[in-house]
Amino acid sequence: TLGVKVEGASGKKILMLCGDYMEDYEAMVPYQGLLSYGMDVHAVCPGKKKGDTCRTAIHDFEGDQTYTEKPGHNFALNADFDSVSPASYDGA
Repeated sequence: TLGVKVEGASGKKILMLCGDYMEDYEAMVPYQGLLSYGMDVHAVCPGKKKGDTCRTAIHDFEGDQTYTEKPGHNFALNADFDSVSPASYDGA
């Protein structure tokens, strides 16, 4: 645990909408953080099923006029987009 107790977080159901080339940290950090508080996080993507992956990208400033883009992780989806009922979730 992180040494912090968040009242009422455990067992909450969260729907996370994903897509190819989403920012790696904007997907991984919230996903892992919500899990660490005991929430049930379902990651879904239109047109994809449970077990499929979404590619992520890492954008970084390295002294150029704009950012560079590098491959990130293959983020695993753990639910089917077509099967979820948004009304059954506590948050998105």
